[in-house]
Amino acid sequence: MAVSSNNTIILFTRYPRPGECKTRLLSKYNAEEAADIHRQLVAHSTQTIAAYLQQYTETTYHIYYTGASIKEMKEWLGGQYIFSPQEGENLGQRMAKSLTETLKQSDKCLLMGSDCPAVTPQILEEGFGALDRNDIVLGPAFDGGYYLVGSHNRIKKEQIAALFADIPWGTNEVLATTMLRIQEMQLDAHLLPKLHDIDTPDDLHYFHHHSHAE
Repeated sequence: MAVSSNNTIILFTRYPRPGECKTRLLSKYNAEEAADIHRQLVAHSTQTIAAYLQQYTETTYHIYYTGASIKEMKEWLGGQYIFSPQEGENLGQRMAKSLTETLKQSDKCLLMGSDCPAVTPQILEEGFGALDRNDIVLGPAFDGGYYLVGSHNRIKKEQIAALFADIPWGTNEVLATTMLRIQEMQLDAHLLPKLHDIDTPDDLHYFHHHSHAE
């Protein structure tokens, strides 16, 4: 009989405060409309993760947040989740800290953003499965970044820190630079299907395709 792994999914997101989220949508939408789109994206991601958890009950769901108090997060999403504030001076440090802390208690962890509605339970399962044979798993995005990153607890803390250090966040070089860093550390990586993030007004076509967003 196979032993179930102790897996964790991290949803990495921010509070939907108007003017502080989905700011690249502000060229077409006002601050409240952009915040509402962010709420819909987070709800969609949570539904996808919930569908996965129904099949794989050994998996823990943890929300790392920024831009709010834990009271505000619970009022928004409900008190049934595990919430932790993101810690670090930049995105890379916050992701590294969240992944490192989680892997102290889990065998494998997938950290995903809330901007990719095309993620499915099957993709999450592929990610966890790939970590049985690889050190790192990445979900490439069409904009040159990635929508998901995962690791096994056999990875050293220093390697996780290096994975996120000095990455040109917000550019189309994020994935390429990360892959180069993985090669430099002589680690193995598995790439998931390439999907679309929702960042700009033009990207919303891909959200409408996967949800009932208007």
